[in-house]
Amino acid sequence: MQKKKMVFDATILAMGAQDNNSRTGIYFVALNLLKQFIDSNKFDIYIYCEKLYAHVVRDAINEMVPNNNLTFLLKPHQYKYGLLTYLRQFKQQANQHKNIIFKNFIQLLCLLIDIELKFEELKYSLKTKVSNINYDIYFSPMHKMPNFIKNNKNIKKYTLLHDVIPLVLEEYKAAIEDKNSWFAQLVESLNPNDYYFANSEYTRKDFLKYCPKINPNKIFTIPLACNKNFDVANREMINIAKVKYKIPLDKKYIFNVSRLDPRKNLVRNIRTFIEFIDQHKITDIVFVVGGGNDKCNERLKKEIGDIYEKYSDKIILTGYIEDEYLPALYSGAEWFVYTSQYEGFGLPPLEAMSCGCPVITSNNSSLPEVVGDAGIMIDWDSDEQHINAYERYYFDEDYRKEIAKKGLERSKEYSWEKCTENIINVIFKEVQYEY
Repeated sequence: MQKKKMVFDATILAMGAQDNNSRTGIYFVALNLLKQFIDSNKFDIYIYCEKLYAHVVRDAINEMVPNNNLTFLLKPHQYKYGLLTYLRQFKQQANQHKNIIFKNFIQLLCLLIDIELKFEELKYSLKTKVSNINYDIYFSPMHKMPNFIKNNKNIKKYTLLHDVIPLVLEEYKAAIEDKNSWFAQLVESLNPNDYYFANSEYTRKDFLKYCPKINPNKIFTIPLACNKNFDVANREMINIAKVKYKIPLDKKYIFNVSRLDPRKNLVRNIRTFIEFIDQHKITDIVFVVGGGNDKCNERLKKEIGDIYEKYSDKIILTGYIEDEYLPALYSGAEWFVYTSQYEGFGLPPLEAMSCGCPVITSNNSSLPEVVGDAGIMIDWDSDEQHINAYERYYFDEDYRKEIAKKGLERSKEYSWEKCTENIINVIFKEVQYEY
């Protein structure tokens, strides 16, 4: 089988490699897919990323796939696009300014940056035509395609779609109304000619519902997976992680990995935990929130207000958790709670199940696909059901162990090898892949 030349958009890798808070599930999805594409030996891969962050992308890739010999295609600095957008908005106000020199200066600045960006895009198009490199495939794990790809009709385009949250939840509408946001640009780029992968069947149906430009015969479901380091940790490693993140060794704990994002339901998770321990006079368990940074944690403290003031010894905010310690914290938890309002796939519950940790998740969106009967599923907005779920796990050790075992077995159904094989089958059309 002849190798195909793939342009892999590494924008999300650049974001995650330079900022830990950007290392969300999508970052690891992109990194794992890239590793599998390299290991498959079916592609000559060209990494497309912003020139300013090429070195951090290279380091992130080298850490996972040493000696990869990848070729880099470097795009203009992203800040130029942001600066141009800001100046265009500012120009409208500047037009009202009495100082003609000032107005002309702003207009000239906009023109120069605009010309430079158009020149960069033209340079890419020309480079593609004269370099004798006929790219076969463009693959994006998140973002819309660049113009030099979009305008090349000989390249087959594939984009991984994650969720339609801004189209479904009112409080996220700003992401679609802001035409400069990555999501708005992605939605605008959707079309009936290109190919798409959805991370769950629920996501596939939602995109077809809200983005009818997509050809139903060109969107495929490819369930994701989690990193192979998510496995059951031993007691020694669990204790090391507890000490590092200041979790009392003599306390049990409930675990949550989440940002302070309304749909993640973190405030309700904590509030119902406090109600649960108050009702039953429980003193041997704490609630551990992993993820975020100091700024996020300060916001959370304000959000839960008096609860944190009164129960600060029961609520532990770890901040960002290093990758090597996360499996141990999952493994040591009594259970993991992740009752999100909406998820395109939901990697954290799969990570928890892979580490032998019982889960509580919502019964909405894609979460039932991922968890199945290997966890407790509840209404995301029901305080009573949260408390009942906590009670079920806390007071019934046998049930907790049974669910942990089911979760371990179910997690084995997901792997990056299987996910990538499905993608490759679609690309090479070896088989007609159906979910």
